[in-house]
Amino acid sequence: MSAVQDLVDRAAIADVVAGLAHAQDDRNWDALRNLFADAVTLDLSKHYYGGPPTTMDVTAVVELARAGLTGFDCTHHAASNVITELLDDEAQCRAHMVAYHHVAVSNGAVDYCTMRGYWELKLRRGLRHWVIHRWAVVRTAPWEGSPDVYELAAARVTSGADRS
Repeated sequence: MSAVQDLVDRAAIADVVAGLAHAQDDRNWDALRNLFADAVTLDLSKHYYGGPPTTMDVTAVVELARAGLTGFDCTHHAASNVITELLDDEAQCRAHMVAYHHVAVSNGAVDYCTMRGYWELKLRRGLRHWVIHRWAVVRTAPWEGSPDVYELAAARVTSGADRS
């Protein structure tokens, strides 16, 4: 692989990482869908949700994100310190992640939760661009705020009061 192609691939992968953050915050489900391969292994074992890694259809990944995020008044995912390893048409990437989630409440309860950790992504070169085929979310620091806001947001979705 040439040095120029290496730089082009690294820039393209950095765009995928940024796109993953923006698509979730913008609730742009089509853009989110376009970042992934048709089958994705999602690993939330070291996150709030727990459970073993699961391979699922990209539509299920997008629906999971939609269900998890649309009940929030706002979210802000900030990715930084992207490190990428390239091997031909495959790549591994790790990016620090700070994810802020807010639900407006009137009872004086803590109305936000900030998660700090990183994303581990495995990507492959697709027909038009790099796509994610494995996404791990790893929490590395204590919660700031209250993780109960995830349940408040989910209840909004269930009641039909989501913010999508």
